[in-house]
Amino acid sequence: MGKMIIYYICLVLICALSIWFIIGRNVHYDDEYTEGIINEVSIENSAYEGPSLNGFQSRYAVVTEDVNERKFKDDCYAALLIDDKNRVPIVSYNSLRRIYPASTTKLMTGIVVCDALNAGEISLDQEVTLTHDIVIDEEGALVSMLKNGYTITVRNLIYGLMMRSYNDYAVILAELICGDTATFCERMNQKAKAIGATNSHFVNPHGLHDDNHYITAYDMYLIINEAKKYDILKEIDSYDTFTYSFTDNEGVSWEDDISPTNQFISGGYSLPSNITIHEWKTGTTDLAGNVLTMNVEVDGKPYSLFVADGVSQNDLYKKIGIMFNLTR
Repeated sequence: MGKMIIYYICLVLICALSIWFIIGRNVHYDDEYTEGIINEVSIENSAYEGPSLNGFQSRYAVVTEDVNERKFKDDCYAALLIDDKNRVPIVSYNSLRRIYPASTTKLMTGIVVCDALNAGEISLDQEVTLTHDIVIDEEGALVSMLKNGYTITVRNLIYGLMMRSYNDYAVILAELICGDTATFCERMNQKAKAIGATNSHFVNPHGLHDDNHYITAYDMYLIINEAKKYDILKEIDSYDTFTYSFTDNEGVSWEDDISPTNQFISGGYSLPSNITIHEWKTGTTDLAGNVLTMNVEVDGKPYSLFVADGVSQNDLYKKIGIMFNLTR
């Protein structure tokens, strides 16, 4: 009889501990993931209409927690460094939190433009004549010299968009392809969903501030790796200078020399000789801070990185230098 009582007491204790463990895990999860943080990839099959995601985790790193965040958490909004060969994070800080992308948005814009090129909706040599001035109100935003009545080719528009980050070029290309920016942004969001970047939302093609325009560092990792698939984007990212031309409303031809906004390429900051930059995009707004995402090779090994720095451009490049050192 005594043995039976001990047995039932042990059984009750085991059940109680199991219930406590399950509840404790759930409470911890709720505390860990506040409303400001988004889970990494949450697609319901019943609602998903994009291509199959079978094998998604075998192609990309899965990031669920902070890694080596100590040198980034005090002055960065988010930081992410992925070893692309082994698909593991070397640095991860706030990688799943919603942040503002600034002009890194233009990576998705460029991808959608390339899809339109591949579909035959537009062509690189197609000439575009502006039917109205493009109004960009945000102070400090980069804009070109183009005005109503000026003519420029799609090739020159996409070079200016990706290399010099002209915000008016994003609007011109969006209106050319879809007639208006809102419809173009629907394509951007559909494309993001299709590649698994489900925690991003785009409301404009240039990345100037809007409270409802956001990404995560992890989603940008997916986006910049999608950019690898487009030859024109890889070609643009290999240039350290480019001369493009356009015609004004009186038929006079003009040329403009542009250099990359990426200071590693334009020479503002030195790049170690063992590092090669491939796809990249910068961004800067008051609320996004200074942002840079890149695909690089260090000693021939591939990495993807993203930093949104809240201090200064100089601090941004220092943070990326720290990342380079962590690849050793």
